[in-house]
Amino acid sequence: MRELAKRVGAENPHQFAGWFDERTGMDTQASGKWRLNFSGDRPLSPQQLQLLSRLDGDVAQLHRNGPADIWRALWGDVHELWALSRRRFCIHGSTLDDRIWSAIEDEFADEISFGSTLREFEGDLLLADAYREPLALRHLTEAIALYRLHQHMNSIAPSDVDGVGAYRCVHMCLEDAAVRSELGRLGIGDLLAGHLADMELGRLERERSYRASVAVDDLAGYVRNPLAFISHDSRWAALGFAWAN
Repeated sequence: MRELAKRVGAENPHQFAGWFDERTGMDTQASGKWRLNFSGDRPLSPQQLQLLSRLDGDVAQLHRNGPADIWRALWGDVHELWALSRRRFCIHGSTLDDRIWSAIEDEFADEISFGSTLREFEGDLLLADAYREPLALRHLTEAIALYRLHQHMNSIAPSDVDGVGAYRCVHMCLEDAAVRSELGRLGIGDLLAGHLADMELGRLERERSYRASVAVDDLAGYVRNPLAFISHDSRWAALGFAWAN
């Protein structure tokens, strides 16, 4: 709802209701009908989705996938996760407008492996941090997709791909000022950070091979700030790899 409000230039539920009423002839502004939908206390009904879809053709997709496909990354089928990783093709994929990406995605032919994608993606984020370049919400989507994909791989059999960097990528995105601002505008920042922290703690408690890869005793501290547990040499090695590529 907040993403849709942004698209139509509404700053609150009252303004959104006015926009909606003007285009439908209905009277929802006086009753505050949209307030609970904006706060997340009431899901959109099928009837509301149908009405909104008549005004914006992207509504159904936005409702299903979330802004920047973040719902798909969090809860979508694992077979859809690799497609959310634009870094497998292009270093600048996460910064491109979705319409541009849709138009050019099929033109890429050189797809790199999961391990290389994760390694290069983490290097990109470290490089952006070093140069104080803002990240996009799409970076967080990609980080979550890579994280869940490694979790799925590891649930079938212990993976020989070092997937520890995936959670570091998630954390770097959550700590980025531009991403935090966008999540705050959407009203999901704290909930999302808490959910992802719970996911990581659960992995550390359940997955023996993953816990061995992380190799820390302070699980709560690691979950709060995984970058504090990466060595100075390792960080510079990742930066050096990113600069070289």
